Amino acid sequence: MKANEAPEKIYLFENPIDGTSYYMWLSKKSSDEDIEYVRKDAFIKKAVEHIDGLIEFLNEYGHQLKKERIIEDFKKYMER
Repeated sequence: MKANEAPEKIYLFENPIDGTSYYMWLSKKSSDEDIEYVRKDAFIKKAVEHIDGLIEFLNEYGHQLKKERIIEDFKKYMER
């Protein structure tokens, strides 16, 4: 399965009898106790969208930031 075919999020859940995590995962959350994992590329994409909007907002108020440089530096940092 390729990364872009995998769900953006998966959830691990605990065995209600002994509290250990199952090795199986779900694509939908079944309870508030589930552990959520997010694909790295999906996380980076969402974060970049937020940073992009934040930079646009700041630039409207006179802060001249180099958007492309900030986003590329962020992507490189997150992919380590």
